[in-house]
Amino acid sequence: MKFPTTPRTTRLAATVALAALAAGALAGCSSQASGQSTDDKITGKITVWSWTAPAKGLKAAVAGFEKLHPGTTVEVQDVGNPAIWDKITTGMAAGGAGLADVLNIGIDYMGNYVEKFPGKLVDLRQYGAGKLESDFPAGAWKSGTGTGGQVYGVPYEVNATGFFYRTDLFRKAGIDVATIKTWDDLIAAGTVIKEKTGVPLLNMDKAATTADSAGLWQLLTNQQNSFYFNAKGEITMNDAAGVKALTIIKKANDAGIVGNMPGSWDNLVAQMKGDKPVATFTSGGWMAGELPLDAPDMAGNWGVVKPPAVEAGGLTAAINGGTYLSVAETSKNKATAAAFVKYALGTLDGQQTVYKAGGMFPGYKPFITSQDFSKPMAFYNGQRVNDIFIAQLAQKTPVVNYTSDYARALKAYDDAQTQVLLSGADPQQALDAAAKLVAQQTGRKIATD
Repeated sequence: MKFPTTPRTTRLAATVALAALAAGALAGCSSQASGQSTDDKITGKITVWSWTAPAKGLKAAVAGFEKLHPGTTVEVQDVGNPAIWDKITTGMAAGGAGLADVLNIGIDYMGNYVEKFPGKLVDLRQYGAGKLESDFPAGAWKSGTGTGGQVYGVPYEVNATGFFYRTDLFRKAGIDVATIKTWDDLIAAGTVIKEKTGVPLLNMDKAATTADSAGLWQLLTNQQNSFYFNAKGEITMNDAAGVKALTIIKKANDAGIVGNMPGSWDNLVAQMKGDKPVATFTSGGWMAGELPLDAPDMAGNWGVVKPPAVEAGGLTAAINGGTYLSVAETSKNKATAAAFVKYALGTLDGQQTVYKAGGMFPGYKPFITSQDFSKPMAFYNGQRVNDIFIAQLAQKTPVVNYTSDYARALKAYDDAQTQVLLSGADPQQALDAAAKLVAQQTGRKIATD
C-alpha cells in the first residue's frame, strides 16, 4: 500500500472527532449493505469499499467469485483514499449506518475500530476464516485479530520492509552490502560512504513535518518485538527496545551521516531518481515495483536486501504497513461477504487474480511461495526482489499493536525524536517524557516489564 503523503494519523484524530457529530445525522439513514437478509446463504448482492489499486485487484476477482457462486453480485466501489477512512469512521460512529458489506481497512486503523467501536466488525471465525491463519504471516494475521482470538480481518496487502540501497554508491565506497549484518555495521559503512561519495547514508525529516518521520524508529522497535503499545494496550514506547532504537538513530545522526529532508512524496521520488542522492532508504514491499516506474533511468543502481538486525542474530524483518478485508456487522449478507473475502485473499485463483490486477504485495503463503510469483527484475540487475520479502514473511514477524491512541503516541514520539536529533536530547529521557504525556492524554498505563 502506498501511503498518502498527507499524514493519516492527523486525519484519523480529526475524523474520529467529527464522526460523533455526524453520527446523529446518519443514524436514520439506510445501510449501504446490500439487499435483504440472506441468513447464512451465499447469495445476493454485496458492496465492497476500497480505493485505487487495491480496488482494481478486488474488481478483477469478482467474475471468478460470481461464477463460483451463482446468484451472487459483487460491487466494488473505489471511494478514494483518504475518503475511505472518513466514511468508515463516520459509519462506525453511527452504529454501522451506511457501511458497505466488505471494508478495506488499514493496519493502523484496525485497532482503533476494534477498540472505539466494539462489535461493529464480524468475527470471521464463524465463517471459517480462522482456518486460514497458518496461510498468512504470523504478525500480519495477529494484528487483525482481537484479544480473544477474534478474526476481524484477513490480510490483503502485507508489506514487509525492504532495505533499498544504491549499488553504485556502495561499490564506489568499496562496501559489500553482504557484510552488513547489524545496524551498527551499517552506521560504520555509512561513514565510509559519506567520506568517499559525499552522500548521506539516509535522510530523515528531523523536524518531523510529517508523521512518516517515525518510520525508521518503528522499524527498529518492531525488529525487537516491541512498538508503542503492548497486547494489553499499555505504553511501551520508552521500553528498552524503544530507547535502543532511538539511540541507534542518534548515533547515526551524531556521526553526520543522516541528511535532513522534509517528508513528502516529491522528496522521496527525488531520492529514487538520484536528484537528491541518498545511499539507502527503507520502505514497504510495494516500493520494489514503484522504483522502476518513478526512476527508470536508475536501472542497475538500486538493490534490495533485508534490513540489518538490531543485534547480531536478531530479526531482519518487520511489517511495514498493510491492509485487511473485514465484514461490517451491519451487513445483511455476511455469509456472502465473508465468502468473497476468503475467495479473493485465501485461494490461489482469487489471490493470483487480485495480485495481477492490483499489484498489492500479498501475504497468502501458498501464492507467494509458488514458482511463478518471484521472477528476476531487470531494474535490479536481475535480482529476484520478491524473494527478499518472502524470506522476511517467513520469519516470525511481531504483532504490531496500534490501538486507538496511535495518533497521540506517534505525535509524542515525533516530538521526542526532534528533540534528540536537533537538540541532542537523551533518548531515554525524551521517550520517558513522551510516554508520560501519552499516559496523561489517554489514561493508559506505562508498562513496567
